[in-house]
Amino acid sequence: MIKKSSHHSIPVVNPGIPSSANFPYFTPWLFVFTLLWLVVYGFAFPDPLRLAADNWPLILVGIFGAFIGNVTAIGGGIVFIPVLMFAYKVDPISALKLAFVTQAVGMTSGASGWLRRGDVPLSLLKWTVPALIAGAAISTFLIHPQPMLVKGLFGPVAFIAGLLTLVTLDRKGVRTGLPAKALIPVMLVSLVGGLITGWVAIGEGEIIAAFCMIAYGLDANRAIGLGVVLLAINSILLALIHGCYFGGVPWELAAFTMLGVLWGGRLGPFLAQWIPMRTTKKAFALVALLDGLVVTLQACYVMFLA
Repeated sequence: MIKKSSHHSIPVVNPGIPSSANFPYFTPWLFVFTLLWLVVYGFAFPDPLRLAADNWPLILVGIFGAFIGNVTAIGGGIVFIPVLMFAYKVDPISALKLAFVTQAVGMTSGASGWLRRGDVPLSLLKWTVPALIAGAAISTFLIHPQPMLVKGLFGPVAFIAGLLTLVTLDRKGVRTGLPAKALIPVMLVSLVGGLITGWVAIGEGEIIAAFCMIAYGLDANRAIGLGVVLLAINSILLALIHGCYFGGVPWELAAFTMLGVLWGGRLGPFLAQWIPMRTTKKAFALVALLDGLVVTLQACYVMFLA
């Protein structure tokens, strides 16, 4: 149910909706999509058994990335891009494209969970979605992602995301919606998030979630739920653009990360019922800070020493 908290505020979702009661992990759709994956995988690749023998660890990478991405709104790219670049020696642009198509599955799976919990302020989407689309369009069509741009920007963004997670660690928030004065700032932050996501696959979710918590005291779960849904929409858009228009997606690797995130995406909202968010966020912050440090050092080496 949608209502207005006052004539000075943006319409918000009725806070009476239970946010975490009896949220199930398993759904029939998980099994349906898994079966669909098996059928498509079996016909899409000439030697599926050998390919699976070589790349099955990416399923675990997908599960881990989707869990982190959906419990914090940062996105699984925080895991996928470094793993692809360093462990699988994939070039930055191909790793970016893989992150888009994988997040399109994983963040959507997670977004369905946050929506099911009732922890998404749906009234804010009409203000934030157009802004993120504009940002993503600029970073995709006007200022194309380049290898050094991806490597040079990913590290600082990941590091900042880790710091933002630590800053918001103990912020619970009391608001279920945002005041009217927040409209323009939230739109601008969403625009910047869409811009950054188009270059490094992460940014939209964590930036908007942290901004809403820090600047306006939005409830932490609702801020994260909003960030997850926005990043899911952004990832679907970018996956369609890169998968159908630009091409170059390493599908032989993406097939396995996509299966992993299908099952890992719902872990975030599901485990949030039982595991303290503070513990999960601290672990994520460590991953993000290490990611940011390693990728930044490697980019500096390439730029100044190699």
